[in-house]
Amino acid sequence: MLKTIPFLILFSIVLSLSDADAQRRTTYESLLQRSEQPSTYIDEALIPISDSTSAALVFFRLDYDFLPFLRTDSDMETPSEETEYYSPVRMGIEFFEGNVSESGRQNRTAVSVFRDFWSDTVWVNSFEETTSRFDHVEGLMWHEMKEGKYHYELQLGRGDSNRDLPSRRRNLNVPAKAETEKGSIILASSTTADEESFTGTLMNYGNNVLYGQDYELLIRFPSSADVTDGSYTLQILKRLPGNEDRTEEDPVFEFSVTADNMFHAVFESATPGKEGPVGFTLKKTESENGFAYAAISVPNSEFENAAYRVQLVADGQDEPLAQRDISSRWIDMPVSLYNLDVAIDQLSYIADESTIQSLNTGSTAEREQKFREFWEQRDPTPDTEFNELMTEYYSRIDYAYRNFSSMQTPGYETDQGRAYILLGPPDNIERRLPTDSPAREIWTYPNRTLIFEATSGFGDFKLISES
Repeated sequence: MLKTIPFLILFSIVLSLSDADAQRRTTYESLLQRSEQPSTYIDEALIPISDSTSAALVFFRLDYDFLPFLRTDSDMETPSEETEYYSPVRMGIEFFEGNVSESGRQNRTAVSVFRDFWSDTVWVNSFEETTSRFDHVEGLMWHEMKEGKYHYELQLGRGDSNRDLPSRRRNLNVPAKAETEKGSIILASSTTADEESFTGTLMNYGNNVLYGQDYELLIRFPSSADVTDGSYTLQILKRLPGNEDRTEEDPVFEFSVTADNMFHAVFESATPGKEGPVGFTLKKTESENGFAYAAISVPNSEFENAAYRVQLVADGQDEPLAQRDISSRWIDMPVSLYNLDVAIDQLSYIADESTIQSLNTGSTAEREQKFREFWEQRDPTPDTEFNELMTEYYSRIDYAYRNFSSMQTPGYETDQGRAYILLGPPDNIERRLPTDSPAREIWTYPNRTLIFEATSGFGDFKLISES
């Protein structure tokens, strides 16, 4: 029986939005390879300055495991004596007139209107930090743009390489105030405000928010909205798996926007991220001189790990005034939870064959619901969104794969792997190396002892005794 470990881990599952056939071709090993890919994020925001100009903010985040690190030299000036590795990072940006065509063909004769350059050096104290997906470097560049159509390209330089990697070119349309029929939504990890200004720290995970962590929304109203007399509601709807355009009918979160959440402001400044997180500051102004905003806190820690649509709606209108699609990002999510089929198949250690067959019938949405219900029935903390038991179970599968795999057998199918998945880490492991017999490992638990014997010289062990 699976032993519950009493510490808080996040609950739920990110499902691939591909079709069912593609999901069924997925293996644990392919998910592992995908989950280990380094992450990079690029995002942008347009914040009005005047009726005809806006601040175009382009910001990015690079995980440490994406960066090539170099060893420090003895004569190098470092932040501390413990510093062992460093990685120079540079990012250039160039804005061009006009949009890139829908076909993706780039106009190499496009007129350049602005260039900027950002650079920093990452210093770490250990090799483990160089492979971290939880640590990152981030930056921001911005420019005041007149109304019009533009596109931009980023150039990334890493380590001591002289070759910069170009990003794909992205379109950026800067509207005049009278043309802003749609509002915009900016994701922030935190905000502060007083009578004179509003400051936001950008989430900086693209269209992702961190699963289990609350966040802030800064919503700019379209110029056509009558904010002094209208009634507005923020809605967050769950997007259905398998179809990005479909959402559940009932919002998972609704918030009535009132004067207490609203203010008028214009862009004032941005922080590049070299000495802290990237962010921006708005200067509050009188109503007739500024642009209307609403700042709203989202209790994301209460939501499932899923895809959502955030929208601002006016009472009596069907078309949203502002809309943005986002997804949860669970950075250390167990590998199996990246795919529903794999997650269900891995239940074979604690569920019988008929249960697994039942979970595997129906549409993707139906199978997901049954999978959730399976774990909800075993949730040690049903009053919270987190399911410690489910996450511990799949984390043990990952541990078994990393520590007990051989050339022939994945770790979760070995005797030691199965024992670890069902019983967790032993209180004590003793390895014995007899002179004339194979090596043995003795795992001691409070109520049982397992003895494993080596079957080869490559770490393969089989269970030979249980007492």
